[in-house]
Amino acid sequence: MDNSRTKNMIGQENFDLIQDKTVMIIGLGGVGGYACEALVRSGIGKVILIDNDKVDNSNINRQIITTEKTIGKRKVEVMKERLLSINPKLKIISYDVYFSEENIEQIFNEKIDYVVDAIDTMSSKVALWKYCLGNNIKVISCLGMARRLDPQKVFITKLSKTENDPMAKALRSLARKNNVSLDIPVVFSKEKPLEISKAEKENLGSMIFVPATAGIICGYYIINDIIDIKDK
Repeated sequence: MDNSRTKNMIGQENFDLIQDKTVMIIGLGGVGGYACEALVRSGIGKVILIDNDKVDNSNINRQIITTEKTIGKRKVEVMKERLLSINPKLKIISYDVYFSEENIEQIFNEKIDYVVDAIDTMSSKVALWKYCLGNNIKVISCLGMARRLDPQKVFITKLSKTENDPMAKALRSLARKNNVSLDIPVVFSKEKPLEISKAEKENLGSMIFVPATAGIICGYYIINDIIDIKDK
């Protein structure tokens, strides 16, 4: 993999720091897929992929791993193949499992520097936060990105400071019940989500712009934090 442009941007020392890190990405959908792409193209040396789903044709409009050729295949396998086609020397571990509090100890069985939380289930998100905070693992969590269209309204903040995000409100309540800090860094959209009917709840409207932007921002957050370590 030719990293000359990256090195010209950030320097060899910073690039070496990036290559030395391990990032876990939980959820390889509209957000997680683009986070993987951004991290690997930026030089991350090792990734751990977690998802228990298969590629679905309804996601061809927004998920980076979804094409006519990949429909029906396991997401972790498709993503692994894609990332190795970008960087054949990339170290990859993949778990085709549903992430939950029950299997968290088995999954976190080695040194992990950062976690991208692209999980949909709120109880699993809070369980992840609690584990990461308790084990000094940095995490960036993505909140609701469906039913939104404007990528210019996607930002990084703390869980305690979000707006127009029903998921964040529910997560704050659940976090308090589990004694989890509301200072968790999150990627969220200031855009008010579109109203939907009961029928539409089964297949939420979404396009590429917002989830892809959120995923790239997750990747940026991690890379920027790694580079900053050099000066701390």
